[in-house]
Amino acid sequence: MSNVTKAIFGLIIATAAGFGVWALLLTTGVFDIALEDLRAKYETPASKYIELDGIDVHYIDEGAGPAVLLSNASYHSTRSWDGMVENMTDKFRVIRFDFPGNGLSGLDSQNRYSPELYGEIITRLSDALDIETFHLVGTSSGGTVAFRYAAKNPDKIDRLVLINSAGMPRTAVTNPNRERGSTFGRWVASKHQSMDWWRSSLASTVTKRPPFDWHVEMNYDMNRRDDRYETGLLFRRNYITGDPEAVINQIKAPTAVLWGMNNPTVMHLEANVIQLWLTGAPSIVKKYEGLGHYPYIEEPELLAGDISEFLSGDWGDQLRQTQRVKPEDMAALSGAAE
Repeated sequence: MSNVTKAIFGLIIATAAGFGVWALLLTTGVFDIALEDLRAKYETPASKYIELDGIDVHYIDEGAGPAVLLSNASYHSTRSWDGMVENMTDKFRVIRFDFPGNGLSGLDSQNRYSPELYGEIITRLSDALDIETFHLVGTSSGGTVAFRYAAKNPDKIDRLVLINSAGMPRTAVTNPNRERGSTFGRWVASKHQSMDWWRSSLASTVTKRPPFDWHVEMNYDMNRRDDRYETGLLFRRNYITGDPEAVINQIKAPTAVLWGMNNPTVMHLEANVIQLWLTGAPSIVKKYEGLGHYPYIEEPELLAGDISEFLSGDWGDQLRQTQRVKPEDMAALSGAAE
């Protein structure tokens, strides 16, 4: 065997050994972070905890005025709203919280991670804070939680805002949770998502500028929580689209549907479909050129201003309500035409 061949063979062995050690490290959880360490890093002076149905829920309650509850996106924590909230607390009492198993909230011992459980948390939290009615703002998967909650609890919701909401029908091609990449790549991602992985992932959804460093670091930290993979997997398994049209039909609260035009996760035409299905509520659709899936992070002042105006009733003359012709009326119209 020549020296060159020996060198190549040695390099292959060393590379394989390196991959083996790295894979072994991934299985040990060496890159994970404990909940208490996350809390030490990301709690704010306004952070509070409350036990709801046996779950230690982290929430932040700031400002004064009409109450607004925020329902955040998957893979994000309540801290992702920071920029928007600081531009709203002069007019509103803004309550934001981490869903069970996410952000700084504790686990659900019954493993009920689902949009239905998260809706129950909204009820329990608002009741505990003596809030009878409130505005509700939801984004991405938190939008699904929000519109289902608004449909089920019309007497609780004053106004509803959906920002790039998930929850619409999906195909195998458009499903955000579809399997992507190689089997090995998916295995690695299930064990650890590096800072570079998050920078690349967020760069594909935050389109006006490179993702902020704090956004990348926060998502990296929150999603290497030592119990996060299992809870995320359970939520995805329990996330069933069902019949969103039938649900959205039941919403009664005036609704603003806000969307980033450069959103690769859920395309902007879905905003129009949501409005088409809002047959029981007046609504408005507003789209943002150049913004992606997280416009409230990319342009927090802009979103805070628009949401504040809508919640204050300033957009009243722009709202419209979808009118649907009933089948029996259609038959009558056809008969008259003949």
